[in-house]
Amino acid sequence: MRRFIGSFLTMLVWASTTVSAQLENWNVVSPLKTKTTLSGSFAELRRNHFHGGLDFRTPMGENTPIYAIDKGYVSRITISARSYGKLAYITHPNGYTTLYAHLNGFVPKLDSIVKSKQYAKQSYEIDFTLEPNEYPVNKGDLFALSGNTGASAGPHLHFEIRTTEGHYMQNPLKLNKDFQFEDNKNPRIFAVKLYGLNGGSVNGSKERRYTSVLVKGKGRKLQAANNIKAWGEIGFGVKANDYMTGTSFTHTPRHLKVYADGNIISDITIDNYKFSDTRALNNFIDFRHQAKTGEFFMRSFKDKNNPLDFNHGTSGTLNINEERDYNIKYEVIDDFGNSDSILFTIKGEQHDPIIEAPKEGDMIQAGQGTFYDKGDFLFHFPANALYSDLYTEYKKKANNRYHSSIHTIGNWENPLHTYCDLSIKVEKDSASLDISKLFIAKLNENDLIIGSAGGKYTNGFMVGMTNTLGKFAVAEDKTPPVISAIHTKGLRGYPVLVFKISDGLSGIASYDGYIDDEWVLFEHDAKTHTIRYHIDTKKFQKNKSHTFKLVVKDYCGNATSYSKIIFL
Repeated sequence: MRRFIGSFLTMLVWASTTVSAQLENWNVVSPLKTKTTLSGSFAELRRNHFHGGLDFRTPMGENTPIYAIDKGYVSRITISARSYGKLAYITHPNGYTTLYAHLNGFVPKLDSIVKSKQYAKQSYEIDFTLEPNEYPVNKGDLFALSGNTGASAGPHLHFEIRTTEGHYMQNPLKLNKDFQFEDNKNPRIFAVKLYGLNGGSVNGSKERRYTSVLVKGKGRKLQAANNIKAWGEIGFGVKANDYMTGTSFTHTPRHLKVYADGNIISDITIDNYKFSDTRALNNFIDFRHQAKTGEFFMRSFKDKNNPLDFNHGTSGTLNINEERDYNIKYEVIDDFGNSDSILFTIKGEQHDPIIEAPKEGDMIQAGQGTFYDKGDFLFHFPANALYSDLYTEYKKKANNRYHSSIHTIGNWENPLHTYCDLSIKVEKDSASLDISKLFIAKLNENDLIIGSAGGKYTNGFMVGMTNTLGKFAVAEDKTPPVISAIHTKGLRGYPVLVFKISDGLSGIASYDGYIDDEWVLFEHDAKTHTIRYHIDTKKFQKNKSHTFKLVVKDYCGNATSYSKIIFL
């Protein structure tokens, strides 16, 4: 039995090593034929997620030709008004899948497949798969055009590599022999944070931030570096940026090391994580500090239920238990071997441990699925929802504004890894209440609506989903969406219908445009709240008037219609 287990583990290690070697030895072409620079790199720190790939700057802006980096087949297309926008997956024979996102469109043959799916579903947003023989590609085949769709801040190509099985994110810069990006710029450390863990303290506090400053003739040091005193278990965090030749964009160094008296105590490589675990960034960074200040500090330690495996054989913490000087070195390294480091000393000074105030509320254990039941408020924590144990700090408050009490569970300082189900009892029920107009509202500190957790009425409760903790209540939405016409005239010269649509409560659920009672495809850009239809002048006769109608609905069934006679 032991021999079998040993052989099985050896096979797993061999398989992992083989996949990595395959990636580094993979011979590809660049998805862009012209040489360019990066506006975003792999595993950059972003709000609530790691950046999953490389952002290629597109010299032509939108509609730069995009090519398959190797043979394979287009295996999936997703189109969304948010997130990746127009996205194509190409599955390759070697076990990898490449993704090309924020596209503006596809070559005619592929575009006809996409459009047929959209018209069949009568929806701009779609997600469908293709069989290997439906759209095969060879290395260097043109198949798409770059764009600015989805959650994109400007025209570029977002490019990813994942394992086909398991969807583990891979660093595309391992293919730089083919991409040929250049980088001779060093990363830079801007600040360091020290954390007292399990009763440990730094200068009498649970945490301290130290800024990196330039000392003439001596390099950069930490501000107040001669007065850092600590005792007990100490964790480390760093704020650092990476830079690349030929671009002013900032990136994230992916290799972080901490040494104490010459011995490595933290060795982190931000690499090879599951796509489904990208929100675990919120536990890799100092989430509370980032939410309050906007600064990203990468921590050398992690909580017990964090799924990321960035720490290579080290605990990431230091036990200061002697009254002496501990010489610390923090080092950050980029993918090209450029590095920056900073030296400082921690003086071990014994003192009583910090005693935290007793936690209030019920404890929810991380790693265990839990139904939290308060009678008229139910919250389900899946096993992977929490990174560390949580004291719920549940509160209930009566009010006259909403159709339930205001229920508070946890707060914004407790990030969730996944969606959780929640149910709230409808208290102000009556025969005249239209339950189709109810939804679960997310509230701010002033009890005002800042978002929606959806919701469906079931046996006197509204049942919805949330990936944040905080305040919730059952609200009513009787307000229809707003439609604003942007371009509906001069269609002979510019045959595009453009509108802005918005809904401040339950959110936009659907938008349907019709010309002469025939459904037409409007494309939605959520970041600008804009929808547009490029009129098919082959289908709709020129030099003629046509009846146009637009219907926009929210998630509570409220609808707004816009009608007009248009001339082509």
